[in-house]
Amino acid sequence: MALLGPLSWAQQDAATDKVNTVATAEAIQIVRALEKHLSGKSRLAYETEFTSDVVLDNGQKIQIAGTTRVYFKRPNQLMVELHSDSLSRLLYHDGTLLTVIAPEEKYYGTIAASTSSIDALMGAAKEYGLEIPLVDLIAWGVKGTDALPVESAVYIGESELQGEKVDHWAFRGPQQDWEVWVTREEEPLPLKISTVSYRAFGQPRFTATINWQERTSITDKLFVPDIDKDFHKIPFKKLNPAKAPTAREVEND
Repeated sequence: MALLGPLSWAQQDAATDKVNTVATAEAIQIVRALEKHLSGKSRLAYETEFTSDVVLDNGQKIQIAGTTRVYFKRPNQLMVELHSDSLSRLLYHDGTLLTVIAPEEKYYGTIAASTSSIDALMGAAKEYGLEIPLVDLIAWGVKGTDALPVESAVYIGESELQGEKVDHWAFRGPQQDWEVWVTREEEPLPLKISTVSYRAFGQPRFTATINWQERTSITDKLFVPDIDKDFHKIPFKKLNPAKAPTAREVEND
């Protein structure tokens, strides 16, 4: 009769798979609860402090830091203030125009956007490469449950942020790894997010802490840009579409 001993490697793997499966199922419920809570709010207001990797052509990583302030009133009023080590930008959407202001360079540009603010941002990112760190929190849950796809997850543990107990989760999706520190309230909120784009060159990391604000009222005036008369208007330039390889280029690869 065999003596009782440690689990075999096969047994350990089976036990780990079971834990990972349970953790992933629970994590998906957490993510969906976050999406439901955020998408159900008619107004959102939050500030972030972030660090982001910039990967140079030689693979060297440079880290930049910055802050954002976001005020959003569904469906089509948005104001974003961004300051980083390298630039400052103001973004407004009033339901008709998306306006971007560079206050230090004294120029601005506008894009016709008679859509929701979420669709306006998605269009600006796709056509003009305009992206603002962590402003996509306003879209969580709005575009369906595929907004935050989860392939696998692991529970890291309990910690404390902003004086609150939070659960730290690590996820893997089709394009990136990401972590979230989420409150244990009935209506949970993410207080910290970190992502690694593992399919991007150099696998850059982005990390941000989020300070949520209770705004019972946000006036329409907040979403109207105040542009000094000495600012210059410049046109936005659309991104060039990806060039399809020719037959000769394919043969040479």
